[in-house]
Amino acid sequence: MNEKKLLEAVGEVNDSYVEEAAGYRKSRKAPLWLRWGAVAACLCVAVLGGSLLLRGGEWLTPDPAPVEVTNPVISVATVEEMEKYLDFPVPVLDKETAALSVLVAQGYPVLGQVEYADGSLYRVQYGSEDVSGIYGGETVETRDVDGVQVECRTFEGSNYAVWTDEGFSFSYTGDVSEVETLIGLFRQAAKG
Repeated sequence: MNEKKLLEAVGEVNDSYVEEAAGYRKSRKAPLWLRWGAVAACLCVAVLGGSLLLRGGEWLTPDPAPVEVTNPVISVATVEEMEKYLDFPVPVLDKETAALSVLVAQGYPVLGQVEYADGSLYRVQYGSEDVSGIYGGETVETRDVDGVQVECRTFEGSNYAVWTDEGFSFSYTGDVSEVETLIGLFRQAAKG
């Protein structure tokens, strides 16, 4: 576009548009106090929110605090490993075992448990309490096995025996005729 065409185009513009443009003023900015007031309000909200989060941190923490509980059963692969945990002998019958476990109480390994493949269960622990885990059984008979009083019991069709010997408590669930062998094995291991 050359100058001549530009002047012709400007000449064709309606005069009311030119007057309106001449009266146009750029809009004023918001007053300075209003801008600083908005900044101050934002800062107040941020400070108030931060203090509530810091002071009210208990809202974020579960009540009561989570408690970590260790597994009370340690599965072991061998009788030797079980005996290292317990620091006493745990002789086993000459039959297939299904699982070997050490039970932990108050953070210490206290009880050895042997589960046999035939479903019988043998337990040994320091002390003189019933370690069978069966409560409500009925005593069928008491046998003397090499000077040890063995209580033969029954509970809901299951036979089990409990006894104490040389500062240890024992239980055996299954064929109670095998108790004599267990007593002999333990005494032999305790001496050796």
